[in-house]
Amino acid sequence: MQSKSQRFSDVVFTRVQQIAQSQQQGGENDRRARKYKSLCKRSGGVLRNSGLMQYLAFLKARGQRPSEYHHQILYLHLQDEIRVLGMIGGNVDLFDYSRQTGLPVYMRLTREVLLLLQWHKRLADTLIQGDASEGEDEP
Repeated sequence: MQSKSQRFSDVVFTRVQQIAQSQQQGGENDRRARKYKSLCKRSGGVLRNSGLMQYLAFLKARGQRPSEYHHQILYLHLQDEIRVLGMIGGNVDLFDYSRQTGLPVYMRLTREVLLLLQWHKRLADTLIQGDASEGEDEP
């Protein structure tokens, strides 16, 4: 039987590993992976300061910009992870669910997303090479 931390790390690992593997292709994938890593590193603090609804709205809004697609990727990863862990149903949008749910479920969801973001930060830092600022001077 796996602990909660082990389940969360397993769920996050596959998604971060996909980003790290796409980084090996270079070009835009490399830049996107480095930006994803940077976003993962600061996301826990943003969530703690702004709250779950504001954080999810931020990811969705910024993710609509082509240059900020890594926000959309992280949002989709979190949504898929919450689904895999059985916290929301298959076709339910994470933002809509958190907006419509009651306070106890909302608080639990906030804690679970924070735990997922901790694993995103750890694994992105380990698996993804470089930082977002590296290679920005290149044409």
